[in-house]
Amino acid sequence: MLNTILRYILGALPIVSYVILLSFSFNFLLYIANRVSLTFAGVYLIGSYITVTLGNLLIGEQFSMFVFLIVLLITSLIGGLISVILYCIYERFLKTDIHRMVATSSILLVFGGIVKIIWGTTPETYSTPFLNLGIVEIFGNIVPKYYFFMLIIAILVMIILALFLYKSSLGLKFRATSLDGNRVMAECCGVNQKMVTIITFAISGMLAGLAGGLYAPITGACYGAESSAILLAALTVIIGGVGSIRGAFLAALILGTAKGVTAIKLPILELAIPFIIASVILIIRPYGIWGKEFKH
Repeated sequence: MLNTILRYILGALPIVSYVILLSFSFNFLLYIANRVSLTFAGVYLIGSYITVTLGNLLIGEQFSMFVFLIVLLITSLIGGLISVILYCIYERFLKTDIHRMVATSSILLVFGGIVKIIWGTTPETYSTPFLNLGIVEIFGNIVPKYYFFMLIIAILVMIILALFLYKSSLGLKFRATSLDGNRVMAECCGVNQKMVTIITFAISGMLAGLAGGLYAPITGACYGAESSAILLAALTVIIGGVGSIRGAFLAALILGTAKGVTAIKLPILELAIPFIIASVILIIRPYGIWGKEFKH
């Protein structure tokens, strides 16, 4: 029994890792900038294609971990740049959450069009990192080492983000403008709200781009993948709670394991199980497992 549970958890590691990054890309905007933006899903899509393209060009079949990390860094930076540019030229003019949801949903169509023009609709693959890292046996379960590589990257990023928010003076300014803080009081104390929002969008874009880059060697870069990214990110935020790093990790683990189990035991429920879990959590804890009711 325990070995079976362990097998499901190990098999869910890749989706857990990328959902952690993807969900907090969305979560970070909600918590710090108080904005609903779906642009992160388009950045995730572009990030996966950029990683596949750069990987095939710079690495090919001769795998180099150092070069692959550079590719992931470039992908993250491009993701952050895209998010900042879109915010500066478009999203900063949107005044309500309804306008933001509709407008950023439209932007996703633009991302899809760009992908269709440059790469087409046929999935692009780059599996060299996944294949070259090999496998490891854990209590009789064969697990690709790339799964653990993804998890380590996701955890490191979340630790760095937590240290930034709770252990730095700049992070204090971010929390002062968040749902936990008071934006008016923070501005009176000299916090530059515009700069905080721009940096928030940059971090969100970097997380989304990194999520796409990390997951691409397993699934490839697929046209239309942004739709499932939005659903998983939104449901993870609902389950874990807005602004909670611990909640994002736990919710990603729950969703990843549940999807893995249902895909094998009850395939008919694979698409429905995340919504079922989110519905149950909303009934028991309306603000999420580690969430809370905010003042505004």
